[in-house]
Amino acid sequence: MFQDNPTFSVVNFAIAAYLFYIWYSDYRANCRAGGKIRAKSLSGATPVGVVYVIFGALASLALLAVHTISEYSAGLAAEQTKVSAWAFLSWTAAAFLEELIFRGYLVIEGRGKLLLVASIIFFSLVFALCHPFMWDYTVSSDSGIFGGTWTFDFSAQPMLSTLAIFECSILFYALRFLPANRNSSLIPCIAAHLAYNWGVFAVKAAQGFIV
Repeated sequence: MFQDNPTFSVVNFAIAAYLFYIWYSDYRANCRAGGKIRAKSLSGATPVGVVYVIFGALASLALLAVHTISEYSAGLAAEQTKVSAWAFLSWTAAAFLEELIFRGYLVIEGRGKLLLVASIIFFSLVFALCHPFMWDYTVSSDSGIFGGTWTFDFSAQPMLSTLAIFECSILFYALRFLPANRNSSLIPCIAAHLAYNWGVFAVKAAQGFIV
């Protein structure tokens, strides 16, 4: 997988760091404006209470515990994929990049609750299917990037992992649009995503799936 490639991981992290710098600059400007959101600022660069951020991270870790227990209960824990230590950089970057893209922009706001909920479900499905659990695209040295081979796996473990990502996405969207997050800040979503990804990495390390 790309996440195991050192070059991809470093470049991905660098892109995330740069965009986070821009996003954080907008966040500081919005905070200085006393709650008035600048029209051109990046999505979700708004303040939120620390307690709500902690709540989001704890909710994410609770969901991870449910997913881990479910894997063991189904006897699927041993079927997990192995990842390299470089995945830690990729997963850290993803906690910001994916939140900015999906929770920040891939949602329909301001057109009623029904359309909001429908878009959350749809884009959560897209988000889950973007993760390569039920599919893989392999590129050989002589085939080129467009001449690779697609493979699909619809067995229990990949499907359970895809469902877990779908549930995570629903949680992240909920954290952004619950009434407690009055400014629709992305900070709770990023914190929850980061907690989940770091938690997964820790669980895999404890199980011997980090190589």
